[in-house]
Formats: sequence, structure tokens, C-alpha cells
Amino acid sequence: MKGFATPLLLGIILMLGGCGREAPKPTKVPMPPVGKKATPAAPAQAVSPAPVEVKTVPPVITAYTYDPKGKPDPFKPLVVERTETASGKPKQAGEFISEGATPLERMDLAQLKLVALVWNIPQPKGMVEDAIGNGYILSIGTPIGKNKGKITRITSTAVVISEKYEASAGKFKSRDITLKLYPD
Repeated sequence: MKGFATPLLLGIILMLGGCGREAPKPTKVPMPPVGKKATPAAPAQAVSPAPVEVKTVPPVITAYTYDPKGKPDPFKPLVVERTETASGKPKQAGEFISEGATPLERMDLAQLKLVALVWNIPQPKGMVEDAIGNGYILSIGTPIGKNKGKITRITSTAVVISEKYEASAGKFKSRDITLKLYPD
């Protein structure tokens, strides 16, 4: 045990002896700024040049004014549905489109194409397609077209639409328009 106690006693003495002192303070070494080379200190006898006044010029500020001419209005809707008015044609009975109009009532009959018919049943049906390719089912009495037309007949080859228009000075007449399944 004698061999083990001596190194243990020596370690405890060294630990207790080193704990009472303060750690030495590091010395500060001046560092030159990044990008500049370190210059040796000038002798104390050298005379520095006279201080030069540096005048700062404020930056020139240009005023910006917004001119909206020729630019689109950011608050206008991108898609606007326009109502067509024809000055050479007779005035139609339902020239304006109401707020609750169906998509079929908002389209002109020239934009529609008859694509299918089911006619040998008690309530015959037809199908039209618009320019985009959307299909609409028709039956007798369905409102269609901008001129407040109604489907009056569905036959094996066509759909007949009855529209009212103003012929002269407040007199309304009715005309039949036929959408054919197969062109002649």
C-alpha cells in the first residue's frame, strides 16, 4: 500500500497548491484592420500633416410622381361580359340581360351548336354545345338566347326556338329560329 499512497498524496498536494492563484491575464496585441498592411510605428519625432476638413455632400434626392396614363387599372376585373347592341337590326324584346339569367340566356344563338337529340319519348330532350365545349340540356319551354327565346318544339332533326322582337313602333312580333342537328 505504500507504493499507492505516495503518488496519491503527491497529487492531492499539487491540486491544492495550484487552486489558490489567479490565472494570468492575456496581453492585448493590436491587430491591423483587414485589407491594410501593418505599418511600423513612426518615430515620436515625426510631425503629422495638418488635419484636412472633409465636407460631406448630401445625396441628391429626386421626387417620384406616379402617372397612371397608359397603365391598366389594377382594380378593374380582367374579364368583363359585354352586351352587344346592333344599331342596324330591329330592336329585340329582351335586349338587356337580367341578373339571374342562366348561361343559356346569356349566349347568342349563333354561338350554340346542336349536338344531340332524344325525341321519341314523352318529353323530348336536346343538347347544345357552346364555343368552349360546355354542354347544356334542352327541353320544351327552356329559355335560351339573349332575346328571351323559348324552346317550342324538338323534332328528330332540329330544335325550334321562338323569339319575340320589336318590328315597328312598339309592335312585337314572334319569329321561329331552327337549330339543326345536321347542316343541309
